[in-house]
Amino acid sequence: MSLGFHEQRRRRQSLRRAWQRIIGWSFVLSLALAIGYIAYDQGTALARRDVVRLEEKLAGVEVENADLTSKLDAALEIDKALELEYGSSVSPEQAKRLVNLVRERLAAGITADRLAFVVGAARNEEHCDDNPSTKRFIVQTDLSEGANDTVSFADNTIVVTASGTPALNPDGKPESWFDASQSIKIKFAVAGGDMSETEGVLPLHPSVVVGNSEYRFNLVAGARGFINTTGRRCDFP
Repeated sequence: MSLGFHEQRRRRQSLRRAWQRIIGWSFVLSLALAIGYIAYDQGTALARRDVVRLEEKLAGVEVENADLTSKLDAALEIDKALELEYGSSVSPEQAKRLVNLVRERLAAGITADRLAFVVGAARNEEHCDDNPSTKRFIVQTDLSEGANDTVSFADNTIVVTASGTPALNPDGKPESWFDASQSIKIKFAVAGGDMSETEGVLPLHPSVVVGNSEYRFNLVAGARGFINTTGRRCDFP
């Protein structure tokens, strides 16, 4: 009886150890499967993110390609207009300058249709008003007081201001008026929020387009601290 009892006890212990091994290996297998699933899921998520990024890049390339195509079509249309207008009289240097101007206008947001229209409508004949207006104003500097520093044209729809470098006296100290031999910046504020500017040494000859009119300006140094500005309206284009 005692021998049979011990045999049964030994078998139960062996069976318990066998089950423990089975449970242990099952746990290890389950853990390995869980880690594998997590890794697969993370890899799939990373792959999806990569796909989304690639799709976004592809969309950006398609937009850029469409923009380049539009600009190329605009350049071709303008080239046709130039050929019709000027024939073979345009030198390579002039043609290059015109192409660069077209690129600058396109980059500034001017539509291709507008550029093509302007070039196609351009003529050598000019239609300008016979009553140019001349006004003067003070160029602003770091030391100026801000009085009489603006003038307006086109029924006050174009306001002109300027800023420059202070002149130096014989002792090398800055004066309140600007140095006419240095570059100055001219700003044109147009009613409606438009703003344009030009920079350089006087005299300067900028122009501002407002609707169907082009206002041409001639700016020269006047009395100390002043600029004399002559404005003239012409039809545009």
